[in-house]
Amino acid sequence: MKFKTHSQIHNELMEDPEYRAAWEAEERKERLQKLLVEWKAHAGLTSAQVAERMGIKPPTISRMEKNITSASLETLARYAKACGISNATLYF
Repeated sequence: MKFKTHSQIHNELMEDPEYRAAWEAEERKERLQKLLVEWKAHAGLTSAQVAERMGIKPPTISRMEKNITSASLETLARYAKACGISNATLYF
């Protein structure tokens, strides 16, 4: 019996529209989470500093960076602004 590789199984599953949509949604979420951390690092800020600039508590920043689906688009734009990212350069 020949076993399939992870890639082969994944490629087969990607032919299912529901699986593909779920996979792509998860990829977008992960990219956005990484982007938040990159913005913060590029600005040389800590989570506490971003929170202060946004007028929220630091644990909220941590939760947002770990679970991006809990953040509204408005909150993400405020996070970007706190990190010095202008609305014109937002690309998420």
